Amino acid sequence: MKVGRLSVVTTVDRIDGPSDWTIARDAHLLILHEAGSYHWLETWLDGHRTSLGDPLPGEMWFVPAGHIYRAAAKGGGVRIVEVEIPADMLSVPPGAHPIAAYQDQMLADLVREVAEGKQVAAAALPALLAETLARRVARPVPPAIAQRIDDLMASIQTQLEMPIPVEEMAAETGMSVNSLISNFARVTGRTPAQYVLHQRLRRACWFLANRPLSVAEIAFATGFSSHAHLCAAFRRKLAMSPGEWRDFARGRVDCDG
Repeated sequence: MKVGRLSVVTTVDRIDGPSDWTIARDAHLLILHEAGSYHWLETWLDGHRTSLGDPLPGEMWFVPAGHIYRAAAKGGGVRIVEVEIPADMLSVPPGAHPIAAYQDQMLADLVREVAEGKQVAAAALPALLAETLARRVARPVPPAIAQRIDDLMASIQTQLEMPIPVEEMAAETGMSVNSLISNFARVTGRTPAQYVLHQRLRRACWFLANRPLSVAEIAFATGFSSHAHLCAAFRRKLAMSPGEWRDFARGRVDCDG
């Protein structure tokens, strides 16, 4: 469907097992994950890892025109909204952090309104996306450093239920603590500690939506010290309680709903 100069489509994608795909277009593509879940998803932009872990309702991925996006999943089914934006409507600043597994309620709402055919939203979406990208600009890091950060991101994902001291992360990458913090933030937009917390919250959100576990059980399974610690992190980062997230997400587990 065309809405102004934007093209939008809502699709249900199901895969029965390991699968990977590549997107490379002359137009920008913004992808909103609305419902369902892949069992596992990793994404790369121009060969550098941008996200990993089970995707959540409301998360977005952005593929700039002329760049190569690759994804790999292990199975599952999702409902997604894809908005294609002509390249001349949006300038992507050099050094902008990738938008991947990105949560922004205002941006997501605009995508949904574009999918409903609203012309006002179609005019506003590229402008808001441009503002978002402009806030995410950082100096690039050398390719060898970026690869070490890529590898560390994958390593962190296997240790989320355990303490991960920044000193251990620095040693794993062969950097000093200060160098790791600086370079990690330049690559991901977050410090290592912020990234670990973000990934723990994403995993906790997935458990809440997909597993009949108590909040305390999920807290310990995702590296939080207690039920109270997890609840405080939810309130601070997501402005809701774990129970409120569970109620919201349960209605989006089925990608056909």
